[in-house]
This record gives sequence, C-alpha cells and structure tokens, in this order.
Amino acid sequence: MEDLINNMVAKVGIDKATAEKVIDFLKEHASDVTKFIAEHGILDKLPGGLGDTLGKLL
Repeated sequence: MEDLINNMVAKVGIDKATAEKVIDFLKEHASDVTKFIAEHGILDKLPGGLGDTLGKLL
C-alpha cells in the first residue's frame, strides 16, 4: 500500500496525507468505484496494462 501512496504523491502531485485519504475513500467505496469503472469503460483506457490488472481485481 505504501508503494501506491508514494506513486500517487510522485505522479499525481498530491501530498502523502491526501493520498492516504484517497486510499481510505476508495476502500470505503470499493463497490461504487468498481461499478463506476465497469460502467464507463475506464479499464480499456488505462495505460500500461493497468486496466487488465484492475480488471482481475474487480
């Protein structure tokens, strides 16, 4: 999880506390997030095979 937070800080440009809040929100709303991703075809638009990776998790 720490790697994900560090990547968000580096790539998105948010501070660590905000990244941790994002992760907490995603955990609390996991079913809503997965439904939104599936309904909007976002998996196909994610770079570097990330969509395939997330698809396996969903």
